Amino acid sequence: MRICKPEVKEISLFREVAKNIVNPLEVIREGISNSHDADAKHISIVIYRNKSGKFVLEMQDDGKGMNFNNIQSFFNLGDSNKDNVGIGEKGLGTKIYFKSEKIILYTQVREGEAYKATMDKPWEALMSNMMPEYIVEKIKPSPGKIGTTICIEGYIIDNPEKYFNFDTVLDYILWFTAAGSFKTFFANYPELHKYVYNLQVAPRVFIDDKINCINEEIAGTHQFHPPQEKPKEDPYEVIYKKSVNYCRHFGPYHRATNINGEYVSFQLYGTVSGTNCRKKISKLRQGKSLKSRFGIYLAKDFIPITKATGLILEPNQHHFHLLLNSQSFELTADRNNITNFDDPKVKWVLEEAKKIINEDIVSLAEEGYFMLRKQEEIEHSLQDKRRSLYTRLAKFDKIAELGMDEIPILKSPDNEAQVALIFSALMANKISRKKIKHINKIGHYSYQSATDMVCVNQNNEKILVEVEYKLSNLFKHDHPYETFDCVVCWRVDLDVNEKKKMKDGNIMNLVYEDGEWLLKYGTKKMIPVIELSSIVDSLKNWK
Repeated sequence: MRICKPEVKEISLFREVAKNIVNPLEVIREGISNSHDADAKHISIVIYRNKSGKFVLEMQDDGKGMNFNNIQSFFNLGDSNKDNVGIGEKGLGTKIYFKSEKIILYTQVREGEAYKATMDKPWEALMSNMMPEYIVEKIKPSPGKIGTTICIEGYIIDNPEKYFNFDTVLDYILWFTAAGSFKTFFANYPELHKYVYNLQVAPRVFIDDKINCINEEIAGTHQFHPPQEKPKEDPYEVIYKKSVNYCRHFGPYHRATNINGEYVSFQLYGTVSGTNCRKKISKLRQGKSLKSRFGIYLAKDFIPITKATGLILEPNQHHFHLLLNSQSFELTADRNNITNFDDPKVKWVLEEAKKIINEDIVSLAEEGYFMLRKQEEIEHSLQDKRRSLYTRLAKFDKIAELGMDEIPILKSPDNEAQVALIFSALMANKISRKKIKHINKIGHYSYQSATDMVCVNQNNEKILVEVEYKLSNLFKHDHPYETFDCVVCWRVDLDVNEKKKMKDGNIMNLVYEDGEWLLKYGTKKMIPVIELSSIVDSLKNWK
C-alpha cells in the first residue's frame, strides 16, 4: 500500500484564476477590497494610456502599506496575510491582475519602510507554462506618505475603455465593491462591530478618467435614491407620470439568533422606486436593463454579491432595490456566488428575510407605489378612450352620407363591420332585399371565425359568406376559396377579367355576367359577389 498526496499544478492554477473572471471590473473590486482591509480612508482609481499607448489602471490608497512578507503574500496564491477573516480572505483575488503585460506595486508602511515590486509579462509567462517572476527592491521612503499604489499595465482585454471608463467604473464601485457598502446603515447595532470591520467608516473614492478627462470624488457608500413618497409629475412621461419619481425606503431591519450555539444575524435595507429613481443610481452598460440590475441581492461584508431568487412573491421585483446581508454566507473563490445554501444558518436567514419582505415590505409597496401605478394606468386608459372617442366623432363628421331613408343608417361604410351592418339593414328592408340574390336570411356573424357569416338561401341551405369593405381585401387575407360560397362587399375595386392570386396560391378570375359579379375558380366553383354600393345607388335612382 502506498500513501499518495494530490499534486497541485501551480502554473495551471495561476492561469485559471487569472482567466476565470466574470467581469473585467473585478480587478477594481479586488484593489478596493485590499485597500479597505488596509484601513484606507482615501482610494484613487486612475485610468490612462501611457506614453507607449498601453492601457493602464492605477489604484492608490492611504492604507497601512505592505512590508516584504505582505508583498510576497500579495503575489502568492492562496496565501492571505489578513489576520481577520475579511473581504479578501482567500488570497486569490489579486491573481486576476496577472492577466496583463506588467504589474508594478509601490508601497510604504508607517515605519518608513518602502518597496517597489515589478512583475513583467505575467500573462505571457503563464501562457508559456512558466511561473512569472517579480523583483522587489527597497526604495527611498517619502516623508509622511504611507499606503500602496498598484499599476496594471496592458490588461489583456479587447477595447478596455468599454469597461474602464468613468461611468462604468463609478457604477461598479458603488454597487459591487467595498467602497459601495451599505454597512453604515447598521452602525448603531453594537454587536455587529464584532463581526464587521470599520462598520461606521465609509472611504472616499476619487476616480480620474484621464482618457475621457472626467474626474470626481465620491463617498464610498451604496447608493439608494432619497425617499420621495409625494413625487412630482414627469412632464415627459406618458403613463406613470408620478410613480416614475416615487421612492420609499424600508429598514434598517436587523435580526439575530443562535443556532447550535453560534451567533447568526442578517441585515436588510432597500427601496421600492420608479424608473427615474432607479436610473439616477445606476449607469448601465449598453445592452443592460434596469430589470436585469434591480431586485434582491445577497451580500456579505455589506457588499452585494448575487441576485436572490425565491425571496419575493411580487412579479415586479425589479422595482425593488433590496440588499440582504449576512456574515454567515460563504462565498466562492471569485466572490460571485454563495456556496452554503444548505447550511441551517443560511436557511434561517433566508426564511426570516422572506417573511419580512413579503409580509411587511411588499404589502407597504402595494399600498403606496403599486397602487399609484395602477391608478395611473387606469387614468391613462380612460384618457386613451376619451381621445379615441373625440377622434372618432371628428372622423364621423367627414364620412359621406349614405342618403337612404329606407334604412336606419346615416353614413356610408368605411370598414368591414359597417359593411356587415348595412348588409343586415338592407336584408331587413323589403324593397332592398329584393335586390340581393343568393341570400335569404342571415344566420350568424362572427369576426373571429374563418368565415364571417353563415346564411341560408331560398332553399334554406346553409351558405358561407365572406364580408369585405373592398373586394381586393379578400386577396390580402388568408381565406382559402373553399371557406366561402359568396362575398358581400361595399365596393368592387377590381377590373373585369382581372385575375388575382389567393393566399393559398389558387388563381381566381373576376367576371361580370348577366348584371352580376362572379369570382371563378376554373370550372370548379363560381362565387357570387354582392356589391352593396351598387344596390344602394340603384335604389336611389329608382326613387
